[in-house]
Amino acid sequence: MSPRISWRWMAVAIGGVSLQLSSAHALIKFNEGRDQLFVIGTMAIGYDSNIFANSSAESDVVTNTTLALEYARRAGLISVNGNIGWNLGSFASNGSEDFSNPTMGLELVKNTGRTTGSFTLGASRQSQADANVGLRTDSWNYDAGLNWKYPVIERYSLAGSFGYSLLDYIDNSANLVDLTSYTASTDLFYTYTSQRDLFAGYRIRFGETSTQNTITDHAFTVGVSGKILSKLNGTVRAGYQIRQESASGDTFGSYTASASTTWSVNKRLSLTGTLSKDFSTTATESTMDTTRFNLDAQYAFNHRWSVFTGVGAGYSEFLNGVDGGREDYYITWSAGVNYTLNDHFKASLTYSYFQNWSNRSLSTFDRNSLTLFLSSRW
Repeated sequence: MSPRISWRWMAVAIGGVSLQLSSAHALIKFNEGRDQLFVIGTMAIGYDSNIFANSSAESDVVTNTTLALEYARRAGLISVNGNIGWNLGSFASNGSEDFSNPTMGLELVKNTGRTTGSFTLGASRQSQADANVGLRTDSWNYDAGLNWKYPVIERYSLAGSFGYSLLDYIDNSANLVDLTSYTASTDLFYTYTSQRDLFAGYRIRFGETSTQNTITDHAFTVGVSGKILSKLNGTVRAGYQIRQESASGDTFGSYTASASTTWSVNKRLSLTGTLSKDFSTTATESTMDTTRFNLDAQYAFNHRWSVFTGVGAGYSEFLNGVDGGREDYYITWSAGVNYTLNDHFKASLTYSYFQNWSNRSLSTFDRNSLTLFLSSRW
């Protein structure tokens, strides 16, 4: 039996055994239940009409399998969450794109006391189609973050974050550029009501590419968090951003925004909207100003069955570099069904459609996918 087939059947077997179980418990508990160890297995198998996200429209059947361990500790002042896993991808016709990717992460959380926050570490290898460059990329991704919040006086509090990330491409032969990023931000919150906070903040983001180009972003924003309207909850932030680059000497200014809101129409139906507008750096070292919007809906028939759908649109303007002057527009739509027996077995079936238009011919394409996803947690 080939490895490709055996991985599929192993994942199906995990799901089949899970159907016989009625409740979820940690695989291992010790220290009077304060420390718990879980095993997670997932499998996704589906058809993808455009595995390279470009105009060549190469299709394939892709199988993606993950086996992971999760550790949780709930004792003392600091809670601990950790994970380590392995992700295997197999292509029916494009075997050269098969991948075997490790991933690991650690989170320390302090939820009590005057100062609260979290510290995170992560490392993973990723294989994916990058529509900005029109090919599949393999990279190592490393990140670290510190988030904190401190109440100053009755109505005022300070929050902030420090972050580090490294995107390191395994193969740079296609002129792909590695990127190291450092981020620091601070926000001043004012408790306007018991259900709504107003805030103002500043973020600085510094990046350095493997070609020694440095990129500095300054963003000034204001926003609201909590109950935005009577039934609309979330966070909305907007402001102005400035980007400076050393290699080209370019300076760009633009509005920036981020929003994530949820409207619980009733106990069964919820709507979630997200919006973002921000600068980013592509794998070919171009500055890109991107606006994205998504609206998703989920309807629960009962505690086991639910359906979902979503629509989205976006616009990207490439401001300089090898793609300077390029403009992309996209629309996307998805729909599917979820089934949850318990933590030991969950399943979903999802169809998604993506259409991209560009003034670069390679990047005008559409993409359809149909995916069955199974997961089990012990």
